[in-house]
Amino acid sequence: MKAMLSPVLMFALADATKGALWYFQQMDTAGLAVAGVLLICSFIGWGAMIGKWSDVQELRRRNHAFERRLRDEPSVVALNFPRGSNLGPYEFLVAEAVSAVQRHKGRLVRQSDVTLCMGHVENAVQRGVARTMVKYEDKMVILSSLVSGGPFLGLLGTVWGVMVTFGALTEKASIAQLAPGVCGALVTTTLGLLVAIPATFGYNYLLTQVKIMTTELENFASSLADRVELELEGEARRNFEAAQERERLLRASAPASPAAVTASATSAPIATEPPAALPGWEDAQ
Repeated sequence: MKAMLSPVLMFALADATKGALWYFQQMDTAGLAVAGVLLICSFIGWGAMIGKWSDVQELRRRNHAFERRLRDEPSVVALNFPRGSNLGPYEFLVAEAVSAVQRHKGRLVRQSDVTLCMGHVENAVQRGVARTMVKYEDKMVILSSLVSGGPFLGLLGTVWGVMVTFGALTEKASIAQLAPGVCGALVTTTLGLLVAIPATFGYNYLLTQVKIMTTELENFASSLADRVELELEGEARRNFEAAQERERLLRASAPASPAAVTASATSAPIATEPPAALPGWEDAQ
């Protein structure tokens, strides 16, 4: 059975290839140029879709792995991220938050200090979210351009080919003379659709994935800010209690000042002796 099907398939493939080549042979130079551009766009579109899908899978894997690691960390603000390291989206947000906290290190004592520090942390996290979303949307503009521009580019080649075909007609032209030129002109429209249709499906799928990842990123940023605020409040409470303890110890160990001694001596009762008799007081009696 396979031996019988193989010649049939080869014949059908050869006939289809011959037919496709015949259509291309009916195209003029401008049509061939448009077809070449569309073929290049097709390769670019498939490369962008495959590359973006790979990037989405890698980023999602790194995000989930870091989120699991972060659950086991006792403190977020104590994490250290070396400069120049290749950070994932979640790691980048935590690094931005830690950098904002470090600028207030050692100055967290009151609730107002925590509020001021959290303002800087939230601003840093929001900037990190914005920069990460720009990376998420990378390569999407290529697919969007192919979806909208591919059919129009193919239509341009078709209109040009039809215009040239009708311009070359004579008074005694027949359908047999008109058909090859029109068929060749329609090739560019077909190629434009072959570029746009896969790009449309790929763009919609990848756009959905990017929206999901953006929502996950915003949720992570919100939970990160809450956790950092709780840790800062705990640190401020410990710093306040330590400051009170140091002040109590200083008061207990400080020696009495001279002013305090003078004040205590002045306030104490003074033992007085009876006044001595004035001289000559007994003789007067």
